[in-house]
Amino acid sequence: MTIFKGGALRSLLLAGAVLLAGAPPALGATLKIATVSPDGSVWMKLLRNAARDVEERTEGRVQLKLYPGGVMGDDRAMMRKMRIGQLQGAIVTTGVFNRIFPDLHLYNLPMQFRSLAEVDHVRPRFDAELMRGLEDAGFVCAGFAEVGMAYAMATREARSLADARRLKVWTPQGDDTAAKALKDFGITPVPLTIPDVLAGLQTGLIDTVAAPLVGAVALQWHGQIRYVLDLPFMYIYAPMVLAKRPFERLDPRDQAVVRRVLGAAVREADAGNRRDHDAVRQVMERQGLTFLQPSPAETREWQERADAVSGAWAASGIVTPERHERFVGLLAEYRTELAR
Repeated sequence: MTIFKGGALRSLLLAGAVLLAGAPPALGATLKIATVSPDGSVWMKLLRNAARDVEERTEGRVQLKLYPGGVMGDDRAMMRKMRIGQLQGAIVTTGVFNRIFPDLHLYNLPMQFRSLAEVDHVRPRFDAELMRGLEDAGFVCAGFAEVGMAYAMATREARSLADARRLKVWTPQGDDTAAKALKDFGITPVPLTIPDVLAGLQTGLIDTVAAPLVGAVALQWHGQIRYVLDLPFMYIYAPMVLAKRPFERLDPRDQAVVRRVLGAAVREADAGNRRDHDAVRQVMERQGLTFLQPSPAETREWQERADAVSGAWAASGIVTPERHERFVGLLAEYRTELAR
């Protein structure tokens, strides 16, 4: 047995204390995450629950600090703040990835999804690939949450493409792809930030928004409009992303917790928004909004123009031709199965 004398024992304890003092601390962080969704919304309730779960399951090493209601600005402002480290995450629409990973616009191609059933056929077969593309571009993606099909909602009646070309149609400021989509239909866009849309409708600066019904109600736009063209124009969804660098500084076990908890929250939001669609439509109808039915000829004109625009985007490389071909193939596969 080795017996330490008093001086030797003190030296050993001192050396141990020095080693412990020099050891790196447990890797932890506060992840600041922003969204334009208002406080009290379903999204925020899910995120607050997720924040509690993350803190508990990482024993306090990782905390989520949430910024709802656009207090950190619109989607582009949130992305800028992620680049300089003021934010570590955000829930944003796909327009902010125009130059970073434009293939996210495959789901946004105008009138390519003709029903939510088609969405349900494609997404399980394609989401993972698009999420990997975001990871390659420097983001950790917790998942995609459906916002819904965008419908043209206006203060004036419009059914045909010619009618639409006389409207003042909002487009998100800085979203070049959304603006291009309208221009390719011969419609002149009016760019505004999301917080400015309500005032734009109230003052007549714009008279039309193309947005999912759920989003129009959440942002209080529906109180300013009278007509909805009952033709799904574009599928809208929101990726939840974290900046990869701060995420990778976390302990790998904590990274797994954050991925798992936030992924579950996104999946719940995705399913919840789908459930809300029919209920929101009924609310709008009770409030006196008129859902306009285009004629078969008008519908055909819209669809033919949309198909031409989507093909041109793939041909010009706005979206990857190979991915576009597989996307179109999945839609054709579903429509063939449905016709049997």
